[in-house]
Amino acid sequence: MDVVSFMEIEEDEKDLIISFALDNGDGNIKSLILHRTLFYEYVLPDEESGTNVSLEGDYLEDEHLNRLESIELDPPTLRIKSRFRFYEIDAHRLESQEFEHIERSLARQNYDGRFEVKST
Repeated sequence: MDVVSFMEIEEDEKDLIISFALDNGDGNIKSLILHRTLFYEYVLPDEESGTNVSLEGDYLEDEHLNRLESIELDPPTLRIKSRFRFYEIDAHRLESQEFEHIERSLARQNYDGRFEVKST
């Protein structure tokens, strides 16, 4: 299971982004990104609206359609289910206030109820 080294949240009027820097144990870092684009989403077809999930180096033919379906916050574990993949990451390095920040950002990304958020 990849370990979250750190995470960053970026929010502005155009984008809502949660980025996790994952260490797979051999010193390589890759990014797992939850990204919702507010700026032009209203012109997209329904199946392309919502929070996109991408993992650096993980090629998906229809990556732009890899939408978040559910996320479970079960500290220290995060389980992220997208249309095409399931990710389970170890977030034991994150502080409790960072989990709270993630939950607030997920609520903003999920303003229209496109995915399920579970918190234990």
